[in-house]
Amino acid sequence: MSVTVAPLAKAILSRVGKEIGGVAAKGTRKWVLGDPEKKALERALGRAFAEVERLYGRQLADFDINAGFWEHEGADELSKVLVAGLTPSAAKFAERAVDSLGPSRSDDERLDRILALRPPFKAMLTALEREVRTESALHALLERADAARTADAASSIVEAMGARASSEDDQVRYLGWLIDQHRYVRTAGVVRNTTVQLPLERVFVGLRARHDRHPGDRARLWFEQERQKAAALLEAGQLDHVGYEAVLDRLQTQYGRKFAVDVGSEFDQPVLVLDAVRDASQVLVLGDPGTGKTTLLRYLALRHARAVLKGESVQGRPARLPIYVRIGDYARQGYPRVGISDFLPDYLNRSECRLPGLANMLGQQLEAGRCLVLLDGLDEVASAELRREVVAAVVNFVAAHSRSGNRFVVTSRVAGYQAAPLPQPFTAMRLDDMDDDTISQFLQVYCRQVERAETPDKSQAAIIEAGARETAAIEQALRSNAGVRRLAANPLLLTALVLVHRASGRLPHRRVEAYVEVCTALGRTWRSAQGVADADLPDERILTRWLIELGAWMHQYRPEGAATRAELLEVLGPLWSAHQGSAWDPDALLTADPLDTEAGQGVLEFIEKADKHTGLLVERAPGRYGFAHLTFEEYYAGRALAFRGTATERVLALRGHLHDPRYEEPILLALGLIGTDYADQIDDVVAQAIYPGTVPSLYEDLLGRDFLFMLRVLADDTPVQTATIDHVITLAITERLAPDRSRCRFASYSQALEQHLAALTGTKAAGRYITAVDKRADLLTPETVGPWVTLAGIAAQLDVLLAATVAALVQVATDPGIDPSMRVQAGLVLAGRGELREPVITALLQLATDSNPDIDPYVRLQGASVLADAGELREPVITALLQLATDSNPDIDPYVRVEAGSVLADAGELREPVITALLQLATDPFVEVEARSVLANGGELSEPVITALLQVATNPDIDPSAGVQAGSVLADAGELSEPVITALLQLATDSNPDIDPSARVQAGSVLADAGELSEPVITALLQLATEDEDYSVREQAVKALQHALPTRSLRKAVAELFRDDDNDVRRATAATFVEWSRRHQQYFNEIGSDLTRACTDPALEVMDKYEHRTGWDYAHRGLAAHVETLNNPTIDR
Repeated sequence: MSVTVAPLAKAILSRVGKEIGGVAAKGTRKWVLGDPEKKALERALGRAFAEVERLYGRQLADFDINAGFWEHEGADELSKVLVAGLTPSAAKFAERAVDSLGPSRSDDERLDRILALRPPFKAMLTALEREVRTESALHALLERADAARTADAASSIVEAMGARASSEDDQVRYLGWLIDQHRYVRTAGVVRNTTVQLPLERVFVGLRARHDRHPGDRARLWFEQERQKAAALLEAGQLDHVGYEAVLDRLQTQYGRKFAVDVGSEFDQPVLVLDAVRDASQVLVLGDPGTGKTTLLRYLALRHARAVLKGESVQGRPARLPIYVRIGDYARQGYPRVGISDFLPDYLNRSECRLPGLANMLGQQLEAGRCLVLLDGLDEVASAELRREVVAAVVNFVAAHSRSGNRFVVTSRVAGYQAAPLPQPFTAMRLDDMDDDTISQFLQVYCRQVERAETPDKSQAAIIEAGARETAAIEQALRSNAGVRRLAANPLLLTALVLVHRASGRLPHRRVEAYVEVCTALGRTWRSAQGVADADLPDERILTRWLIELGAWMHQYRPEGAATRAELLEVLGPLWSAHQGSAWDPDALLTADPLDTEAGQGVLEFIEKADKHTGLLVERAPGRYGFAHLTFEEYYAGRALAFRGTATERVLALRGHLHDPRYEEPILLALGLIGTDYADQIDDVVAQAIYPGTVPSLYEDLLGRDFLFMLRVLADDTPVQTATIDHVITLAITERLAPDRSRCRFASYSQALEQHLAALTGTKAAGRYITAVDKRADLLTPETVGPWVTLAGIAAQLDVLLAATVAALVQVATDPGIDPSMRVQAGLVLAGRGELREPVITALLQLATDSNPDIDPYVRLQGASVLADAGELREPVITALLQLATDSNPDIDPYVRVEAGSVLADAGELREPVITALLQLATDPFVEVEARSVLANGGELSEPVITALLQVATNPDIDPSAGVQAGSVLADAGELSEPVITALLQLATDSNPDIDPSARVQAGSVLADAGELSEPVITALLQLATEDEDYSVREQAVKALQHALPTRSLRKAVAELFRDDDNDVRRATAATFVEWSRRHQQYFNEIGSDLTRACTDPALEVMDKYEHRTGWDYAHRGLAAHVETLNNPTIDR
């Protein structure tokens, strides 16, 4: 490193003189530029550079840090050494150096360079600060600078020099550490030859959740009363904390899961969890094990850390300094000694984030309200009592720092949450199971990234193709196996199933078999098949046995899921000694270094091999080990329950853990394992450990916990005897048929019972249930007919109905003495199974035509709809529907009239006077348009209808959306006249910010579909597609442009939308290019060239924010579909 210090000293003093002279003291500038001071600074710089050259010369040379950098970018930071009140930042220094080298290939590379260069720049600043103090000629300058700190203009100097309240260097180092902690997802057990870490940002899939409006709801009077009873028992010592927590969890389940969303509320629809976090300042994310709660928080930490470093936003909002904390760690290491605020610096230091200014930086950022605090695992606190106390500490922390604008995300498992819920104003979200679309999206991303990790030398196209083949094969396997499909409910288990499929080429049928195969594959077969030497693998003779012991111990004593090496030695040491044929000496634990003993070394060797080569046991934190996920711990804990001890001891262990939420999965897995290996014992085990049990569980006569768990056992297809299944099914049906004399008098228990019965799909118990329902068909009474129809509906969901059931449903549907809604329900069940025949049709005809005002008109409509769907809409029903549609009684809901007309229209029976009645419906524009739409769909778009729709479409005083809807009806009917076109054109091109962009894009879409896409509308749609904030508007605008002529300029503008941050917009962009190919074959080659360029455009490497796929992916899919259009062209209208 060769630096001429004279020009650098001049540049530094010039900057110091400019700032101090201009802001603090008018006479200072001339003095600063004096020769003695300049020469003194040159000497100080020379000595500082000599020291840095000695320590870091090669490193700086490797990065080509030359004299030009020091004299320009470097002088700005070095000058801060001479101005009191400013803090020079080594991280900022390094950032400027890296950026001066040119663009980095990735954000990770840029960050790695910054962190690598920070130490030499830190050394340079430290050395210079020391050396300038040894130069007497600079003392006066430093003293004057110190005086300037107290001058009125000191704050202006600090601001002008770019200093910040907290250490920028500490912040950059902290963010760098945070990114290192969270940038990768470990893929043990998936890729070949070595454990590969996949980039979290690339494999993260945005899961969906539903608003949980009552996550800790005790508002229901009876629920509060029951909770208070349990609390009284706790207070009296008749119930321990585990039992109290279990009562609350079971109440939540049995009484309808009231902390799920209310049926029919606006929150029914799932939303992306990332959107919920963006939109709410305090979010609670609830989910079962393996649903991705921790991965979500790690992704948020990574995303915000990178955005803060780059000065970018996250989902259109300012990025925040992320603080990630495991609540279980606070409960063990901090509470009650300190609050969370004081715990954070020590916690991060223990996690090897050792920064001198860490505490100050965190405090300043929290005080300024710039943080996103991520509190992971509220459920990891072991006991209910401690959890309530820790929750109180969390609430105090949030209350102290929320007022300044910080935001918070807390995660928890559902089980156990009720014992210590978070108060308002937390927005509760409950993670949904992965639906088919999410599974497909996950597999596409994950399989592609695994393929990239395994075969890095493949081309991008080859990697995408191989990942797509793997995805298709697994999706087909899941579709063909309903039992195993249930396992694919969360990311962890889906990943494990991917492993099984990759290892063996198939997926097992029963869930317990899937666990066995997953753990077997992770434990040995996949690594052995990939060429890993046997000596490097854990001893196959001990692997399963040791993991069983460890899983049982950790599940009982380490609910947080991690244990130290010394604790593992205490658990596994006796097993190691037995394996060596020697007696275990517990005094080995008392030696100065137990891990250095022969037993300690043996256990450590096992741990290291299991960690490196299985992915079952991993180092969760430095020196602390646990299972890769709770799911695997539960499996081995289940094996312990199934196989350890005598038969009596196993029953006692199962019964002892029954209704402990943490043991539900281990118990179900244990029963499945016993049923597989000891089929002759399983019925006795279930009878003693589950139901009826030697002694019923607390409040069994009210809560039915044992009985409902027994139904879960049947739903898991545990191979119990047919007699056992029949006994349980009979009891369930008996309860539901006699609600007044059973627990079904509680609506929520009844609902829970129905849910458990419906979950029997695909099991042996499902067939027995259908048979049992059929046997009751001949024994119905007025009191049991309603519940029985409900049970028959469940049977219809499970499989084909038997003859007696069908006959009884016919009897119910045709009995005029039975409640009309019940009769319709029976008809619906029959129709759903293709059994709608005479005399049910006649009965529904009579019901639909009954003019009794006491009958709910919607029930009549429902009966008519059943007939219409079956093609049995006969004249009496048509007349009845006519009467409903034309009833001018103001008390009749206008939508009832519209719906009646819709049923008639769908059946081709739209006639006068319904047409006139619908024409006269004008209670509001939307009802009016809906009525006209019915007329148009029914082929009755007469002149009065057209006139009415024209008036709505062209009236500027009516809601624009209603006008667009009216125009759409006219367009679909081929009646889009010039006045409507003009009105729609004006709306589509109106740039008034008060106009809803969605109305504008809808207007453009109507014009596009009608072939009226003029140049001004194309321009307006293109503007909406590229500039509007609402992704749905952008998506719809791109789709509307499919009808435009694909000129070169339009194609170029639309191709830019492959860079849109929304996945749906990118997908619509690809679809638009493909549609252009179909409609305009003359542009085929040019469109192919556009898509080819997009597949290799470096700017499209950026991933969208939901599916986390590059623009290349969408362009590649478009290119593949584009080629297919050669065989399937369409003619442009």
